[in-house]
Order: sequence, then C-alpha cells, then structure tokens
Amino acid sequence: MSDAEPKRRRGKFDDALKGYYQDHDSVLPDENTDYKSLNAESVGSLILGLLSVLTFVSMLFIIFPIMGIALGITAIRKILRASQELAGLEIASAGVGLSIALSVSAMVYHVYMARFEVPAGYMALTFEDILADSRTGRIPDPILRLSPHRDEHGNVHSGTPVFIEGFMFPTRQMTEIRSFMLVPSVEQGQFGSITRNPTQMIEVTFSGDRRVPYRSTSVKVGGILTINPDAEPGKTPYSLRADVFR
Repeated sequence: MSDAEPKRRRGKFDDALKGYYQDHDSVLPDENTDYKSLNAESVGSLILGLLSVLTFVSMLFIIFPIMGIALGITAIRKILRASQELAGLEIASAGVGLSIALSVSAMVYHVYMARFEVPAGYMALTFEDILADSRTGRIPDPILRLSPHRDEHGNVHSGTPVFIEGFMFPTRQMTEIRSFMLVPSVEQGQFGSITRNPTQMIEVTFSGDRRVPYRSTSVKVGGILTINPDAEPGKTPYSLRADVFR
C-alpha cells in the first residue's frame, strides 16, 4: 500500500504539471514565428508623399516630394538588403510613387496655369520686362509701345492690355481698396520695404467702382498700362487702370 500510494500521487502531480505547461505554452509566442520591424524611413517617405500635394499650392513645397523620393529609395534599399528583419517595402514604394506623381502633376498644373491663365487679349508682363536701363534710366521701347501713344505717323494707339503678377504694398486700409502700389517681391509686399527703383513699382487703380481686400499673397492684375516718362524723381512712371484682379 505504501508503494502504490506514492505512484498514484506522482501521477496526479505529473498530470497537473502537464496541464500547466499546456496552458502556458498556448500563451507564449511561437519561437519559430518570424518578426520584422517596420522601417521608419518608409513611413517618413509616405508622409512626405502625402504632403507633396502642397506643391499644387506653390512649387516652393517641392522640397517635400524630393525628400519623399530620397527617403523612400533609401528605405527600399535597406529593406531589400535585410528582408528577413525589415518590413515596409510597400509603404516606401507608395511614398515614392506619391511623391513622383504629385510633383509631376503639380509642375504640369503650374506650367498650364502660367501659359493659359492670361486673359484673352492681354499681354503677360513681368517686372523684369518693365525695368528701366540701369545706366540711362530709359524705359524699354517695347514697353513704351504698350502704353497709349501717338506714333510717328500721327496715329493714336489706345494701348495694349497687360497682365502682371506682384504683391500689394501694405497700407493702413485692409478692405475696400480701390488703388494700391504693386511691387515685385514678397518682402516688399509683406514687410513694407518698398523698392527705391521707381520702375519696379506700378500704381494700380481699379476702373469703375471695384474694391478689393488686401492680400499678403501674390496677386495678378490686368488692364491698360500708362507710362509717364517725365515722372518726378522717386515716383513710379507706371500706372495701370485695372479691370482684372486675381
């Protein structure tokens, strides 16, 4: 009896331990399960790819798709070299694809807008086009011919409508603006450091009763450019009677 009893007790104890180990093994992860860490650069590439949509607002944001492509390619190379340890190949590929697709689409969009947004019948100008000669101070002849004038044969020309982009020089009035000074750079338009070159300013006045609010971003205006070659020193010779404002 004494020999049988210990055997029975050992059997019960073994069964209990067996159940414990079975339950414990069902909780513990399989040692043979492959684990891959997600490559952080692939996630960064995807985020930059999504931010590339901002290039439609301005090509100044082109830095986002450039960084997205570079980061995505780096991530793809690392993942391919260590495919057993790293995951995120699809994410990195999506980041590169988004960066390329959105940046190329934005460039096409901006080229299209620059080419076709000029109203029909208007001539696109830049501030470089109207800049006077640095030595003589003479306004370029092609610009003079755009202004209302009388030619050598006595024929009167009413002027060619022009379309130009710039920034509104800030004033105290922020709404209901009927006239303002158009300047070429954002620094002048935002911080009030107006240029000393009078041929890099255009005095814009709206025709009719039109009024506009002040904008810190670039604006585009169109109308008849009038030139006064005998303007006082420091005063702009350019005035534009605007009928287009964007």
